[in-house]
Amino acid sequence: MKDKIKLKDLVLIALLTVIYFLIYMIGMLFVTLLGPLGHAISPGICALFSGAIIIFMNRKVGKMWEYTIFTILIMATFSLLGGGYIPWYITSISMAVIADIFASKTNDTAIWKLGIASGFIHVGQACGAIIPSIFFLDRYRAHWIERGMSPQDMDNMIKYTKGAMGFAAIVVVFVMAFIGIYLGHLILRKHLDK
Repeated sequence: MKDKIKLKDLVLIALLTVIYFLIYMIGMLFVTLLGPLGHAISPGICALFSGAIIIFMNRKVGKMWEYTIFTILIMATFSLLGGGYIPWYITSISMAVIADIFASKTNDTAIWKLGIASGFIHVGQACGAIIPSIFFLDRYRAHWIERGMSPQDMDNMIKYTKGAMGFAAIVVVFVMAFIGIYLGHLILRKHLDK
């Protein structure tokens, strides 16, 4: 059936994940300049520069679960580098499923829908720090201090991921992801029109 993910689709998703991850690492240079605030909105910074990947994936794969598989590969890569965290997996994968339901039924999804889907994907990544800061702060803080973060750095990061600042981070990440899709569309427009 046409609607099922095939091996060639998985290979393309994996290759796009590598490119996305490289963009994320370059984006981290900007994130470090912004300190803890940058960390809170880092998925949005990545999304701003990687919208073309989300669009390209939709146009070349365009099948249900493309963004969920993509997100699982991203989470696996971060885990290999020591950044894995169960709440982050849950929020990221849950929002990727929502993005798939919203925008993965065809390989010709409207750009505004892809903007919203990208917003879901990247807000899911951001919520991996925001949700723990709101609902189980002490355990979250202790976990990352045990993994090597200084208490001061952890407290500074928590400041930008809880309460009103956490909500603001969600809005900023969503808006950056939405804009990133339109920037990606500008980049890919001539290529995709052929």
